[in-house]
Amino acid sequence: MNSKATENYIRSLLQKRNYYRLDYEGPWLDKVMQAYRQPHRYFHTLDHLESICKGIEKSYWDDEVFASQLLLTALFHDAVWTPEGGDSEQQSVEAFEFILQKLGNPLPKDVKDLIAETILSTTDQNAPSKLAEIFHDLDCQVIIHGNHVDLLEYEFQIFREFQYLNMTDYRKGRSEFFSRFPKRFPQCKQTIEFLVEYLERRRPRVGIYAGTFNPFHIGHLSILEKAELMFDKVIVAVGINPQKNIERDVMLEKVLPFHEVVYFDTLIVDLIEQESKFCDVTLVRGLRNGYDLDYEMNQLCYMQEMRPGTQSVYIPCDKRLEHISSSMLTGLHMFDVAGRDKIYYPDKYDYHEQSIEDMFGF
Repeated sequence: MNSKATENYIRSLLQKRNYYRLDYEGPWLDKVMQAYRQPHRYFHTLDHLESICKGIEKSYWDDEVFASQLLLTALFHDAVWTPEGGDSEQQSVEAFEFILQKLGNPLPKDVKDLIAETILSTTDQNAPSKLAEIFHDLDCQVIIHGNHVDLLEYEFQIFREFQYLNMTDYRKGRSEFFSRFPKRFPQCKQTIEFLVEYLERRRPRVGIYAGTFNPFHIGHLSILEKAELMFDKVIVAVGINPQKNIERDVMLEKVLPFHEVVYFDTLIVDLIEQESKFCDVTLVRGLRNGYDLDYEMNQLCYMQEMRPGTQSVYIPCDKRLEHISSSMLTGLHMFDVAGRDKIYYPDKYDYHEQSIEDMFGF
């Protein structure tokens, strides 16, 4: 299904199993659907929600009350997904309770508490109720029932969602997750062994997009997005001149909260060598015109002499963006007190710091 068809399917199931008579035509549901479409999500998306809903329709549809509870749990269990925060489940419960309050608390308190408890229990897969036990099975069905193709796609999507981590921390976190899984799902022992071996052997294709990025603007973002289509992950590397004390108005981690941002004050080939321990690394460079290409080709000669085998890709910027430069924006920012220069700065992830009220208010 395409995104719209997926959303319509989910909405139709909610309407058909609406034991508690929630207003599924209201704007609040649009807000929840919008959250599942946030660009930092790769696995925790409408597609994942759809797969859970299909499992509910297939196996639990005849029990209207239980199906309604499962659908509500599914709808809200990933309403908030902030992998770097570690409290997505708690925030999802807060979103669930906030929306219910705005709707006039249509659920009985025991049902609301049961669904909230189930959402929180997805943190460690400990099932305190029948609802939680069955929902965990539905939520983890790609691991329980998926073939190798499904599993590799799943692991790639999770890798993209956690790309803000360096490889050492990512491997450690995934290993800890895998170590807990067989306790709840002993039938998945071989699957987990397969995923652990894949995790240990895999060498992701990683691009290093290097620059000073002071400031980071929409031209930079365009190059980054194009590079992400070519690589499993792109590290944004900010070069620091140790002889200059340059203050930044906005740290890049604020602009790109779901990407790995590193700072380096050495040669770029040293950073490439460091990152090549676990990954196959290629340098990414953006081009605005032919002059940039001449300069970059000359730089590549130096890099390949200092580190043989260094690879680089060159990505041309969009024609409409080629006039934008950090130095020009720095000058604009000094004099544009009205803030008209904000059109040149990315707002792709501005939702990251929104409150529950701002994200789901209606």
